[in-house]
Amino acid sequence: MCSNLLSMRLKGDKMATNSKQIDEQTALQIALKQVSMPPIVDVSQLRICPSNPGLHLYAMPTEPSWFVYAPWRDESDGFMLRSSRIIIISKESGKVLYDGSAEDEG
Repeated sequence: MCSNLLSMRLKGDKMATNSKQIDEQTALQIALKQVSMPPIVDVSQLRICPSNPGLHLYAMPTEPSWFVYAPWRDESDGFMLRSSRIIIISKESGKVLYDGSAEDEG
């Protein structure tokens, strides 16, 4: 299940995770940096899932990952029918493994 309570989580409410892995708050901060080129993105626009929310990408990462739904950077999110933007972040390294189409436009 994806989380919509992001502002509360960023203020310190962390999920219990293995201390060697990237936690939800850190993953959100990484995603926010990834999307915060102009226009500025508010964290309330992000939605995070602790596991694959049902995506069927061609090159799906096999390592444990956070899945973050984020707005596109072109300011046309509300003006056209298009795929969602998904950012996949490794729970082990914090590396952005994928940033692109969720292929869910149909």
